[in-house]
Amino acid sequence: MPFPLPDALASIPHRRDVPFARLTTLGVGGICRWLFEPVSVAQAQAFVRACAREGLAWRMLGGGSNLVVLGDVDLALRLRFPEEPRRAGLELEAPASFGHIKLSLAAADLGLAGLEYASGIPGSVGGAMHMNAGAYGRELVDVLARYQFLTAEGELVEKAPEPGEFRYRWSVLGGGRVALGLTVRLAEGDPDRIRALVEDYRRRRGTSQPLHKRNAGCIFKNPPGQSAGRLIDQAGLKGLRVGDAEVSPDHGNFLVNHGAATAAQFAELMALVRTRVREAHGVELEPEVEIWAATDMITR
Repeated sequence: MPFPLPDALASIPHRRDVPFARLTTLGVGGICRWLFEPVSVAQAQAFVRACAREGLAWRMLGGGSNLVVLGDVDLALRLRFPEEPRRAGLELEAPASFGHIKLSLAAADLGLAGLEYASGIPGSVGGAMHMNAGAYGRELVDVLARYQFLTAEGELVEKAPEPGEFRYRWSVLGGGRVALGLTVRLAEGDPDRIRALVEDYRRRRGTSQPLHKRNAGCIFKNPPGQSAGRLIDQAGLKGLRVGDAEVSPDHGNFLVNHGAATAAQFAELMALVRTRVREAHGVELEPEVEIWAATDMITR
């Protein structure tokens, strides 16, 4: 990246040389050489516009919970908006930097039903928008009323979701777009019953998933009509280990970091799992996590 920074970037809050081990739940990866953390839409817009104008490659970082970083990244953006959720009738508005689980809990406390499924899905609201996060047969688009984002050129857009913009673990919010926030439309409910369902979902995730180890959530998408975790289990891969990276004995679709896993070890383990499942079942697993490699950057 050119140095010194363009004036439009120098004024935006930023840090230098931050290890991705501190920025992701998995805890592998290299260094983020420049991490920009705007605290307002205006600052985020200035960042995107400056990068577009200068031809700078960058990455969008959320809560780091559905992300595998396999090298260094020169330039990343992570929103740090200070706003809290706001209720208007049955709608709840939240900024992209707000915690996804926190939003589910806030809805429960307000007696608003519809976000209980999200109570065990970590990361930020922006990450949930980007991946159309879901669990237990529900996903974000089911309750999404409106969403706000920046285009790759820095234009501010707010709109209702349209068919094709959100599907299984994918959304239109890629290719340099920046999710800024959303409004979900929920239903009136009894706070005690909603909180009980939230706690039930959290308990179920805690007993079936290796939350005691560093992980990035489910690594592979479920093939149509099948379970990736079951395919991995049936291929005898639980406990398969490369260095400190392991296929969790608790859940086959979780690859965990025992504390000192390297990016290379994690990449090798992912490749081994895909190969063994292909050989055993004739099924090609596709990553559900976002993977950052040095050769795959967002460019203008």
